[in-house]
Amino acid sequence: MSLDPITSEVVLSRLREITASMAHALFHSGYSPILRESQDGTAGLTDGTGRVIMVGGGLQYHSLLYTQAVTGVLERYPAEKMREGDSFVSNDPYKAGNSHVPDMVVATPAFHEGKVVAFGVSVAHKADVGGLVPGSSGAGAREIFHDGILLPPVRFTTAEGVLPEVEAILRNNSRIPDVVLGDLRGQAGATRLGAIRFQELLEEYGADTLLGTIDELMTRTTARVRAEIASWPDGEFEAEGFLDHDGVDRSKPVRIHVRAIKAGDRLTLDFSGTDPQAPGPMNTTRVTARAVSTQAVLAASDPSIPMNAGAFEAVDFHIPPGLIISPQFPATVNHYFPTSHLVYNCVLAAIGKFNPHRAVAPSGLGTGAIAVGYKQSRSAGRPTVQYEIMITSLGGTSDHDGAAIVMPVNHFAPGTPVEILETEYPVAVRRYEIWRDSAGAGRWRGGTGFVREYEFLTDCMLTIRSANHRQASWGLNGGGRPPTSRTTIQNPGEDPSDADILESRPLTSGARLAVYRSGGGGYGDPRERPADLVRQDVEDGYVSREQAREVYGLADHEN
Repeated sequence: MSLDPITSEVVLSRLREITASMAHALFHSGYSPILRESQDGTAGLTDGTGRVIMVGGGLQYHSLLYTQAVTGVLERYPAEKMREGDSFVSNDPYKAGNSHVPDMVVATPAFHEGKVVAFGVSVAHKADVGGLVPGSSGAGAREIFHDGILLPPVRFTTAEGVLPEVEAILRNNSRIPDVVLGDLRGQAGATRLGAIRFQELLEEYGADTLLGTIDELMTRTTARVRAEIASWPDGEFEAEGFLDHDGVDRSKPVRIHVRAIKAGDRLTLDFSGTDPQAPGPMNTTRVTARAVSTQAVLAASDPSIPMNAGAFEAVDFHIPPGLIISPQFPATVNHYFPTSHLVYNCVLAAIGKFNPHRAVAPSGLGTGAIAVGYKQSRSAGRPTVQYEIMITSLGGTSDHDGAAIVMPVNHFAPGTPVEILETEYPVAVRRYEIWRDSAGAGRWRGGTGFVREYEFLTDCMLTIRSANHRQASWGLNGGGRPPTSRTTIQNPGEDPSDADILESRPLTSGARLAVYRSGGGGYGDPRERPADLVRQDVEDGYVSREQAREVYGLADHEN
């Protein structure tokens, strides 16, 4: 059907409002800091088959995961057997598409004239779902069963409320059940809100107009992506990066390799040169690798193009099974993010050669998380888990410096504020400051990294999931590499010692943990950076006088 463009834009704005309201409800109902402060979650809409319509929240790579989440539910629960009030939950990455076991997926059907026409969907991290260690993602994981409880798609709510049997199973498998179930109920509420609002929009505009607008949105998105690709020169470019190790054999790095092939308006990303799946937890699922790759394509072309089903249809992939980015069950995937982040940066590096004015240097690669299990929280006196994502910084671009202390890929997922940590957990943050000379030098330097140091005020169980303590990020077009990230642990009465990227260990009261997160890569020759910008960096504490002189070529009398 032919749609009035004004009506189409109004409907699209209403869809944006619905998904933004869903995300707002999700984050403002969160019990855990990882959800309410770091906003490690999304909420959005799919059509009745799982095609992504729109996602609210900053983790846009979640959008492709929604499709597998919905199709996984439909495989077990045919649409004709669903009823108003139903919501479904799953956290099995091989069935629901979530990136790792702590990410739970909730899907709630929206009905029109008795038929399922859409789903409200949410993916959000849970601070503990069982497994080897507090926080669930243990360094010693060797199979998915080590990562915590695995729920296939199951009904979580009906019109009568939450199913007590499912909630009892989850409560029995978490160290902090009240927090996890509080977050999960909030997720279900956010998806129900989306389903209700979608139904109201159907009643207001009619099925033909609403569903036709959605089809138009997806068609328009595909066309926009292909038009961007068509404007690039035909050819092939490659890029690769390395992880420190696979989580078991710590003697050799792991390779991520992509070959980007562009012909006409088609782009193929070939990952067949990537290393095989890992015995340790460094794997990431194929659906996540595809999602972050598609996000990189949009970033290198036109970032205003929305992440929906139309974008995914515009890019072709060759990802053979059994790679570290396409592991086979029952491989563990708990430390997926550094691998996914490196995939994103490699794709950016390869396709940035087709479109140089949108090229961007890689961000700092020290992503991951820390999880700390305590016997008592500071506020409630019950067992608790401090779970924090590790932020780094972005790389320089062709016309500005990289942003500092911004989460790569998930630009809107902030770190947990110091005040929240010290209020809820028996921990003191002794340092949180810029790490001088941590950015890759360049005409446009990378965003600066930082140091964050914790003192634990009671005995605890610490899990570090970091990255790239050996393998640094890189610069672009003559830009410099930033230093590697590092993590140190200092027990009372001892000197600090370097920790590996993956460690789980008990600590005693008074122990300190310092995380040094690398800055982003530099763009362009550092000696072309204007002297006044270098002087300002020195005054701000971002660059040392030595680096200003030796790397940027600033004379002593200018320092």
